[in-house]
Amino acid sequence: MRVAVSGASFLMMAVLWNGATMGQDDAAKKDLAKFQGTWSLVSGERDGKKLSEEETKKTKNVYDGEKFQFPDAFGSTQKGTIKLDASKNPKWVDSTDASTGQVRLGIYEFTEAGLRRMCLAPAGKPRPTEFSSKPGSGNSYMIWQRADADAIQGAFTLISGEVKGEKMPEEIVKNATNVIEGNKHTVHVGSDAIVGTHVMDSTKTPKEIDSTDTAGPFKGQKYLGIYKFENGVYTVCFAAPGKDRPKEFTTKSGTGELMHVWKKK
Repeated sequence: MRVAVSGASFLMMAVLWNGATMGQDDAAKKDLAKFQGTWSLVSGERDGKKLSEEETKKTKNVYDGEKFQFPDAFGSTQKGTIKLDASKNPKWVDSTDASTGQVRLGIYEFTEAGLRRMCLAPAGKPRPTEFSSKPGSGNSYMIWQRADADAIQGAFTLISGEVKGEKMPEEIVKNATNVIEGNKHTVHVGSDAIVGTHVMDSTKTPKEIDSTDTAGPFKGQKYLGIYKFENGVYTVCFAAPGKDRPKEFTTKSGTGELMHVWKKK
């Protein structure tokens, strides 16, 4: 039996279908925005075997739009593109290798802690249904966190500070702010506005940071320091200009060292 569909009904179905499609596209776009930037590998498994600590520490993943690359991953650079479907549960990701055109089907999610989990099957194999890598599956399961340079973007308030072994006055601490945009930082302490640039090296232990003041009362001065970023708390310790880099997060009388502990807003 044929069922007649009026023009109005057909139009309504088309509108509903288009609305659902647009909603799916918007969700995928929002998730794609979360992918952007540089990520560091926290842990990984391939075919049921854990990656070595050396490989985990070295592996970075960079996204620019739908394009991705793994810079200098043991002498090679893998590039490709991703396509997301955020309407599925778990969410889908298709990864296409730029050099071979092979497509790997996978799943992904962002955790409440800001981590990104992905599980990818080998090319030509079915999409994984869970975040795991069992022996014989060939699946790759990875947990990523944002690289420090990306993670510390934004505004911070000062929790505490030390200069030359003495605590900074509470009145100064509670009014100090730090805004980080790219590799540029703008610090307001008291009536001073200190603008500078920084370079971070997360491969060292402790992690290292070099800072150069480009504007403010200390313009032109360069500082060698160390840093850590944990649970939204950004701690930096700098030596006085021209002095050796600190080795621990503390300051001592007569050294000219300073330490700031910042909390992300």
